[in-house]
Amino acid sequence: MSPTYENVIITVELSNKKLQEVKESYPNVFYHPKGEVPKEHMEVADIWYTNWHGLPSSVNSLDQIPRTKILQLSSAGANNALGSSVMPTEEARKQIQVCSASGIHVLSIPQYIVCNVINLYMKLQMQFHIARTDAIWPARDRIIKESGTSGQSFPGNRSLMGKTVGFLGYGHIGRETARLCKAFNCRIIAANSKGDKRAEDGYRIPGTGDADGSIPEKYFSTTDTSSFREFLSQCDVLVASLPSTPQTTYMLKSLPAGAVFVNVGRGDLVKSEYILGALDSSNGLWGAVLDVTDPEPLTDGHALFTHPNVIVTSHTSGSFEGYFDSGADLLIAQAERLKSGSDPLNVVDPAKGY
Repeated sequence: MSPTYENVIITVELSNKKLQEVKESYPNVFYHPKGEVPKEHMEVADIWYTNWHGLPSSVNSLDQIPRTKILQLSSAGANNALGSSVMPTEEARKQIQVCSASGIHVLSIPQYIVCNVINLYMKLQMQFHIARTDAIWPARDRIIKESGTSGQSFPGNRSLMGKTVGFLGYGHIGRETARLCKAFNCRIIAANSKGDKRAEDGYRIPGTGDADGSIPEKYFSTTDTSSFREFLSQCDVLVASLPSTPQTTYMLKSLPAGAVFVNVGRGDLVKSEYILGALDSSNGLWGAVLDVTDPEPLTDGHALFTHPNVIVTSHTSGSFEGYFDSGADLLIAQAERLKSGSDPLNVVDPAKGY
């Protein structure tokens, strides 16, 4: 007998419109946005839709949730949920499939990447800094002077037109960013473990991304040193959106002079001191856009905060208006798959955490 997926518990806040849409997809929806779930609802729940923490702390035994089969998270990462009081057990991981919200962040992270590369190219970070700090009209000569090595080597504004944008990791974020960069007539290349073209898997918002992997002109392998170095040598902009990282201590040195490094994946991909060294080299980086850092958070007074060619944000690129509603769209998409007998989308490998 096929399992049923009729009863859903939601512990995040949704708009009235989106909640109604969920109710049209599932027979019974129990809405507890404060996370206080009655015992009788826990006992019948087939699916939970929660924030990145996963099941509420009041759930400390599988006996409380005997029917739960799917834990749908609102986050791309699942480490917090997998580490909650119940989920670390082998029994729980056999009973419950944890599903990430990978795919919904194409609504924010790709535009964050594009806008901040343009900010660096136009030296807007320095213009904003001078204008806001001194409340004056920034003089062009001062902007160039205070832009450090990027001002000295490229004193004018730069254009994305014709630049080669390389993607280290070509998942949902990379694919949507690549699609946007094509609108600027950029050349697109990508690197993954095998150096092969792959179809996009998991949840994809219609109209976004690169379903068949056809946008990159060429693929390179991160596990083949010569292939990876060739990839890096061609990147005017390197976008790293990896959930895990290869050993890449030589990575920044292999980029061409005047490149921009963007990291929205893992902060430990490249050590902060390597980034600073590359930025201050006469033929090194033009700039860096860092939404993740090593360490994270950066310590107070860290040199990356005040470097003229760096934009640092506090791991906020994935946050956007209507976030939990977008995750609910994935919950609705799960209903269609489950009704057809298909496996759920975005099932997390507990060993990897994603």
